[in-house]
Amino acid sequence: MVMNFFKINIDSSVYVISIFVILLFLAIFGYLIYTKIPINNQILTFIILICPLIITIFFVPTSYLLTEDKIVINKVCGSIKIKKADIIDIDTPKGDELKGSIRVFASGGFLGYFGKYKSPKLGKYNMYAGSMKANNLLVIKTKDGKQYVISPKNKEVFLFFTQQMLISKK
Repeated sequence: MVMNFFKINIDSSVYVISIFVILLFLAIFGYLIYTKIPINNQILTFIILICPLIITIFFVPTSYLLTEDKIVINKVCGSIKIKKADIIDIDTPKGDELKGSIRVFASGGFLGYFGKYKSPKLGKYNMYAGSMKANNLLVIKTKDGKQYVISPKNKEVFLFFTQQMLISKK
């Protein structure tokens, strides 16, 4: 079985946002430790703050894998498999397709861009990327109307292999 592994193209804004959020959490945690707030309230506040952070980490995309019959989006916990037979198109975003995107239930830069998004032109889509720059992104459209936006390093090579994969399914 032929497999091609691709890392995620991560832009500097992801690093800046992630470092800022982590420092903010550490500052709040430090504040809780050095104040006269009762220990029970400190623990409760810490748990309320840390749980979303930990849960978010499980959904962070880590890489993409192309096999002969599917595209796999690997995450810290689990993966998403898109069968070759279900794919109708893979291409770069057209024009301003992603312009005006809003997060429906997603991370907007902390450890990447992932989750459910919606844009006026593209509609609903799932993003598993490390960049929001259109020139780093690919849109995968499936027969059932699902759309995935990803940001593989060596995007042109990824696109070449996926186009070949789609040609071979005919």
